[in-house]
Amino acid sequence: MNVKQLRYLAFALAAVAFCSCQKDPSTSDLHEDYLVYTAHDSGTDFSAIDTYFLPDSILIIGNNNRTEYWKDDDALTIIDAVAARMNNAGYTRTDDKTLAAVGLQLSYVRQETYFVGYNNPYWWWYYPYYWAPGYWGNWNGWHYPYSVYYGYTAGSLLMEMVNLEAEEENNRKLPIVWDTFIGGLLTNDSELNLQRTIDGVDQAFVQSPYLTK
Repeated sequence: MNVKQLRYLAFALAAVAFCSCQKDPSTSDLHEDYLVYTAHDSGTDFSAIDTYFLPDSILIIGNNNRTEYWKDDDALTIIDAVAARMNNAGYTRTDDKTLAAVGLQLSYVRQETYFVGYNNPYWWWYYPYYWAPGYWGNWNGWHYPYSVYYGYTAGSLLMEMVNLEAEEENNRKLPIVWDTFIGGLLTNDSELNLQRTIDGVDQAFVQSPYLTK
């Protein structure tokens, strides 16, 4: 299936449309109720990564005029699910991000949004309250080592793994070595929404076997 066909499929499902220029995606890993898509830097040796840092909150991408984080019990349940998957894959969580090899940042799209990125996507500069690169250190923006295109609607979860061991110099951009977009999460049932999100997190790791050490 080519990129154009995948976009039609994603929009038909009213879910995330996420296309990587690395490789045409397989639809065998797409859940019937929601869409999970993952991509990674093929040059990263994930087996060499040992520790990770995971914040205790999820950034909200909405229409608020200030930075907003999701920290209630549901948010912590999602964060714990991500941590459990990382731990099961062989990584060790640390509370000190200066000691972590990678960091994981989670974002939740609360309003309907659409962004497009290219080799070095800068969609976050058009949204003023995305994760600031300064949260992780002295970085000048973000960098994907692969080409990506984004499109997603309300009720989407973004997970991104950043390489904290990359050389940190002036004007260097922090590389994101793995990411996943989970869309189509919203229903009229809040408990079902949470379960679909957890299932989406699990599916993201299932279809990313290279993360397992």
